[in-house]
Amino acid sequence: GETGKVVGVKALDRISGKDFEVYAKKVIFAGGPFTDGLRELELTAAPTGSSISGKDDNNNINTELQKAVHGASGSHIVLPGYYAPNHMGLLDYNTSDGRFLFFLPWQGSVIVGTTDKKCEAETLPYPPEDEIQWMLKECEKYLSHNLKVRRSDVLSAWRGWRPLAADPNAPPGGQVSRDHVISTNPDTGVTFIAGGKWTTWREMAQDVLDKVLSENNEYATEDHDNSKGKSKSSPIPKCNTLHLSLHGGKGWSESLPVQVIQKYGIEQTVAEHLVRTYGGRVWEVVELCRPTGKRWPRHGILLSQHFPYIEAEVRFACREYACTIEDILSRRTRLAFLNRDAAEEVIPRVADIMAEELGWSRKTKAEQIRAAREYLASYGGRIPHEDDLEVRLLTHEDAMDVFRDIDTDGSGFLDQQEIKDMATRLGRPLSEEQLKSLFDTMDKDRNGRIDVEEFIDWYNDGAETIFKGGLQRKMTVGGEKWLTTRKKGGGGSFLG
Repeated sequence: GETGKVVGVKALDRISGKDFEVYAKKVIFAGGPFTDGLRELELTAAPTGSSISGKDDNNNINTELQKAVHGASGSHIVLPGYYAPNHMGLLDYNTSDGRFLFFLPWQGSVIVGTTDKKCEAETLPYPPEDEIQWMLKECEKYLSHNLKVRRSDVLSAWRGWRPLAADPNAPPGGQVSRDHVISTNPDTGVTFIAGGKWTTWREMAQDVLDKVLSENNEYATEDHDNSKGKSKSSPIPKCNTLHLSLHGGKGWSESLPVQVIQKYGIEQTVAEHLVRTYGGRVWEVVELCRPTGKRWPRHGILLSQHFPYIEAEVRFACREYACTIEDILSRRTRLAFLNRDAAEEVIPRVADIMAEELGWSRKTKAEQIRAAREYLASYGGRIPHEDDLEVRLLTHEDAMDVFRDIDTDGSGFLDQQEIKDMATRLGRPLSEEQLKSLFDTMDKDRNGRIDVEEFIDWYNDGAETIFKGGLQRKMTVGGEKWLTTRKKGGGGSFLG
């Protein structure tokens, strides 16, 4: 507005490419780690000379913005469910580098996290390989020695950002907080909320609405008292989230899965998943189920084997404003977070259903498939990203597989001849001078032989050598067995 007060937003429909305007008495930014990106939009709206103005008193553009949010990324990995009991988890608050790590059963799998690194937030969940490796190595401490922790057991991996918030409109010296911060800019009238956690989202909504309502007298209404001929102001309204149940709360009961099974002939784990996800609205979903063509289950065609998600959920999501395959795989279901490969496999079928529901053209459908595959490529999985192969660390079980193959005489130690022979098998023969230099680097205690711990330390020390480069290129999939000359009678290589 002319006064510098923000009276609405201009929004872009990313599907159609059209923009439109929305007007409101109050604007609230809730952008998580991207909050400051939204606040930068205020620069052009604030009055000249104000604390956040895009122009100074001389009408020069000012791009400085006092940051409210500092991002901290945290990576997570998902492992097969057999790594933990169904109803028991673990929290380690004293890991090797002082961070904490949780190890929890989740959606039939095991989720492990998290790392903590200060950095700018990104829109894609790409997880650094060194952080995946760190979590795998930490996991080994919690498991039986005869249980292997393999790089190829990482079903999915991703990174999220915590918005560590501080109030830029508060006095100097304010602390960055992991709790939420609410602040109103006095010049533009825009309020933002940042920080907090997913688990406190309703409390955050309540606090920010209560603040906005309390700061604006226009929200108070006047009641006319006929007995005295006077008007009186009613109390300023409050957020009523405490009195609202979530969608699906109405109609939910503990016996609801049984009712669904009995009426529609749906498999038990699928029925339990549907009720847990949709509550009393489960009937709207199962009404969209098509027959399986089997005696049992009669309804509920699975999107992917071993996961309870069904095709009817895609149809329901389209009628609940889902517009992209990415949305289906990551938010309407959790398949991308649980198993990247499984999510990639169902893309064509999800695209078929969405095209039928939303009337996509062939061109739109192809674009959606391309975008979904590009999005899933930003998740980690069984195989490290090509760009990350050089930072691949060796887990103990990986190391033992490689070490035993280099140790051709089975002595439990490596000598110079065994290192030389392996270098030749890798196609990277070493000169006598190169061999001596490499061996001396590996042989920390100078006893003329290398044990497995010295081998692991050497591999993970970050230094690049020709011999290590050969091992890294062969170990693109951790946990696959090393094909030995002793067992196969031929030139050594990796399976695959």
